[in-house]
Amino acid sequence: MIRSLCVPAGAALLLVCAAFPRPAAAQPVVGFVEDFPTTTSTWGGGAVFTNPGSGGWGGPGDGFLRVETFAPGNLGTVSMGPEYAGDWLAAGVRSISIRLNDLGSAEPLSLHWGIGNGANFWQYDVGFTPGAGAWSEFVVDLEDSSAWTLIIGSGSFAGALQNTDRVRIRHDMPAFVQTPDPVQGAFGLDHIVLRGAGVGVAGAPRAAGPVTLAPPYPNPARGPVTFAFTAPGPGAVALEVFDALGRRVREARVEVPAAGPYTWLWDGRDASGARAPAGVYRVRARGPAGGTVRTLVRAE
Repeated sequence: MIRSLCVPAGAALLLVCAAFPRPAAAQPVVGFVEDFPTTTSTWGGGAVFTNPGSGGWGGPGDGFLRVETFAPGNLGTVSMGPEYAGDWLAAGVRSISIRLNDLGSAEPLSLHWGIGNGANFWQYDVGFTPGAGAWSEFVVDLEDSSAWTLIIGSGSFAGALQNTDRVRIRHDMPAFVQTPDPVQGAFGLDHIVLRGAGVGVAGAPRAAGPVTLAPPYPNPARGPVTFAFTAPGPGAVALEVFDALGRRVREARVEVPAAGPYTWLWDGRDASGARAPAGVYRVRARGPAGGTVRTLVRAE
């Protein structure tokens, strides 16, 4: 089977492609690009999957993978394709760049990447919240094992990367376990790029930038918590804290004058002024082009 690496050439978005044969032994390749031009490729699962053939991150005429549930359920997709199977560490893959788009969901999504095999599978703790109707670029970091949670089987994160037979992306909320939280909605997935150390993402048009949220500090926390975030440009950034049942505990709207880093200090209290009890919380920072979700633990 032949795969291709494609890069845009010029304003007309013509693609210059170099075809290369897939290795006989399955192994991920740095620089591999999955663009879903006309099909759903090797992706499937329990949701509804289609390729509209247009409206992808490249614009009119660019296909993408549409993932949808018409009632609350598992909103996600998995690939067991040979392009993702093998030893990711030996292959030198250090991160994954993906484009996401919220195509109409009952609530803002928190999409998490997963990787491994049926006996040792891990989920990325950082949740991706794409903007409504807007393509945004998100990056999965494979080098920080502390940002991953084992949800199936046993073993190390490095062991999962060395023996991968599947990758997945799905909506989920903490605490992370094998069964995800149900949701009714739809999202688009496009332009998956396997990247090596220090390898940037080439191509145009450039995806809109989501708000990126750093790990809360301190975490776990008993008192106030600092949320550091980076805005892609001027405008409003919404910061929200949710408890384990999905109830909004506290929210703030921060108007930022320009792109750059900012912080918001949460005093650890809910909207009524009462101290938030111990437990697992999720914190979301988002703007018009989407944002990210982090997990926070409050201690007694």
